[in-house]
Amino acid sequence: MDSEDAITRRRLLRAVPVAGSVAVAGCSDQTSEETDNGAATDGNETESENGTADETEAIPDPPNIESQIIQRDKAAITNVRHVVDGTMTWPSVQWVDTVDPTLLGVWEATNEQLYFSSNRKFVINSGENQYNGGYATRNGTLYLEYESGTSQEIQYQTTSGRSPPILELYQNGERTAAYEQSETEADQRGPVEVADSLIAVTEQNPTTKREDVQSGAVGSGFIVSPDGTVVTNAHVVGAHQNSEETAYERFAVKQSNAIRQELASDGTLTDEQLEASGRRLYEEIMSYYEEYGTLKDVSESVSVLNGKATTDDDLEVESWSAEVETTGTVYKEASGEPSMGRDIAVLDIDEENLPTVTLGSANGLSTGEKLYVIGYPDIGISELFDDTNTTLEPTMTTGIVSARRELNTGINSIQTDAAINGGNSGGPMYNSDGEVVGVATFSPNDAQIQDIQFGLPIEIAAGFLTELGIENTTGEMQAAYEAGLEAYWRGDCETATAKMETVLDLYPDHPQAQSYITNCENGDAPGQDS
Repeated sequence: MDSEDAITRRRLLRAVPVAGSVAVAGCSDQTSEETDNGAATDGNETESENGTADETEAIPDPPNIESQIIQRDKAAITNVRHVVDGTMTWPSVQWVDTVDPTLLGVWEATNEQLYFSSNRKFVINSGENQYNGGYATRNGTLYLEYESGTSQEIQYQTTSGRSPPILELYQNGERTAAYEQSETEADQRGPVEVADSLIAVTEQNPTTKREDVQSGAVGSGFIVSPDGTVVTNAHVVGAHQNSEETAYERFAVKQSNAIRQELASDGTLTDEQLEASGRRLYEEIMSYYEEYGTLKDVSESVSVLNGKATTDDDLEVESWSAEVETTGTVYKEASGEPSMGRDIAVLDIDEENLPTVTLGSANGLSTGEKLYVIGYPDIGISELFDDTNTTLEPTMTTGIVSARRELNTGINSIQTDAAINGGNSGGPMYNSDGEVVGVATFSPNDAQIQDIQFGLPIEIAAGFLTELGIENTTGEMQAAYEAGLEAYWRGDCETATAKMETVLDLYPDHPQAQSYITNCENGDAPGQDS
């Protein structure tokens, strides 16, 4: 048998039933005995009526290591979610165009000429002097910003009911100058220039606007003690973020999306125009919210999701509230630049008799050895599937240890070509003995780099567990489940059923135990006739 398909010796011995070995049909009670004709049998043969020996029923081979890991530990691999809630309030807003089309063109008076363009540039020719700069208008006020750095505010009024139109300038209610329009200019702005000219201002009679905001992160984790200790990444539970900043950033994303949808509904903008216009309007509206908005009632929570069996053999999502017991540092400075830290978090959920994984060691893990990564990648395909069947269906990716690298922070890492996508963070990395040797953690910042992902050695997580006085243990329920699974793989449905019934007595919500009992009852277990 290939060593990768073999059951870990430690786990196999732990799973062997105490009350004797499994009876195999046709076996005698003795290892060797004489038959009537004096021939010896070794216990693997039995005498038939015609005096010939029949071979015993073959014990099925166990599944490959990938299937063993999934069947044994699937219930102990969790989905972890960090949620930040808040409420944003602000006075109602309106968009104002800072370009007044009636002002565009050339205006002349004795010894002075004014020019205003649609790209918000102005030129003043006064005698032998020329002044240049940018301008904006709002509510009858002309704001001038000279190239020299000085600025000026002037009240103005254009009279278009006569020919030629007149531009009148005022200071403190007194008219200081009047100009006749000698040349007109059409508004030549495209959609990007128009967006660049818009500003967000409070409405004249504002109302208070309110919007609930929810932001979150999704990752993976694994249960290491039957009383509810879960290991994941610190960044999954937001250890590197301020909750108010997180909620505000989510609000900003919603506003950005709303602006882009509104612009796209016009149907006339190119992708480049849509991107540039959307970016400019987003920057302006967020400046308004920063100045006038208030983020209130901010709270955060962490939950651990797992599967729960139902009476109709379906799978429901069970959510447990979790407390963050401790976290490492997500980012750590090295040579003046941010780098990865001990990105581990330990959570606690108030449950008992939970399924658990077995922790191994990454110390002897070397380049070329196989790795198996399990988690819940957020890969944007959930809308294609029935949530009741796939919400908590973990994904396994396989690869090898590509390298063992020390980060510039002095922290050791495991480099692998096994895929680690968003949502996989915090999930377990297994060796070929079915033991957790690492925690899937991060990818390179360079998106062009392919097939290079990183995990942290399980020793880092174990260090946090030791500090908290927590041991990686196998509880009574998990021990019964593993013993039942071993019996099921070798075709011993009697033992498998008894063990799985013990599992359900201790943990009625176990998502898989009943399925093995059902398979045995239906003749679908290994070694049974199909």
